[in-house]
Amino acid sequence: MKTYPIAIELTVWFDLGLSQYEIALDETPTISVKKTDDVLHTKGLSLAEVDLLIEAIKTLKVPVAEETEANVADKSSSSYELIVESAHFSLDYNWETADSESSTVFASVEKLATLIEVLGVTSE
Repeated sequence: MKTYPIAIELTVWFDLGLSQYEIALDETPTISVKKTDDVLHTKGLSLAEVDLLIEAIKTLKVPVAEETEANVADKSSSSYELIVESAHFSLDYNWETADSESSTVFASVEKLATLIEVLGVTSE
């Protein structure tokens, strides 16, 4: 079976700006991080880091929204967009912190986003 590269993009919007993470899982896996100040950091990923990302991708679930009561006190501190693409699939998730604080439907997506953010911190 042929293995196809996987591209992952995570954008996080927060009060003071945004962070963008781009990951290429191919022959030379890398992560690039761009912050609001346009500082770009790039590093190679180890096989262990690639394995962690692949396992997190395998556990992704489609979050089915639950009907919740609107609370004016629920203000999101961050918004997220996560895109995972390869030759045979494309997944696009959008959520806010208020969504994830009131429900567990985004748990698998948040797990991958958190892993990406942690990997991105080590590239700075």
